Amino acid sequence: MEPIMCPFCGGMNLFQEDDLSLEMDFEQWTVHHWECLDCGQSFDKIEIRPESNKFEEINESTIH
Repeated sequence: MEPIMCPFCGGMNLFQEDDLSLEMDFEQWTVHHWECLDCGQSFDKIEIRPESNKFEEINESTIH
């Protein structure tokens, strides 16, 4: 999930700050914070993964 360059200046001198994980609805969101040491801009990359089997369990219980 690591970016190869800054989306603002194209620099490759990137620093990864602390990640933040959130559970929203039936998904696990991980927000990766990055800072470009060349231009000083910060940006995020968001990774979304479904929670394992929770969605299927809830669907099965609401169908009946």
